[in-house]
Amino acid sequence: MTKNLSSKLALAASLMCAYKLPQAAPAEFVYEYAGEKFPYTVSESGENHTFEFSRNPGREPGRLNAAQHVFKTVYGDDTIAPKYSEFFMKETARCFAFDGRFYTYRVCILPNDYSPDKQDRFWGFVNRLPNTGWFLTYNALPAGLVGIALYYFVFREKRPAA
Repeated sequence: MTKNLSSKLALAASLMCAYKLPQAAPAEFVYEYAGEKFPYTVSESGENHTFEFSRNPGREPGRLNAAQHVFKTVYGDDTIAPKYSEFFMKETARCFAFDGRFYTYRVCILPNDYSPDKQDRFWGFVNRLPNTGWFLTYNALPAGLVGIALYYFVFREKRPAA
């Protein structure tokens, strides 16, 4: 009996591990720049959101403006600074960091070196990371308020009335 039950549990566990959750279909959006429309798709891939434009929006100013549009589309944050604060390379991708009120947003633009037939391709991924404003607002401020309340109600020395 236990052998039969254990084999059924093993089969169920293997089926659960082999089962892949369906991916959400990529959402389609349109970015407008200099009087032209640039359709693109966004799909969620873990913590990142992968984007791919059907046409390249041009040189770097157009690309960074397109990245701003992707940020606002994906995260809905209007506090993102219009200029990037940091530039770095990550495995041959050009990455730019933009500051927001509570998050730092990063866009990594993937190179076209690996697809010779699509040299005009514009694609990459975006993500966001909590910054100091998020830490202070969501962690330090509540902890400080709890500390003040504990001091006032529990640890404060009671003085006798005169």
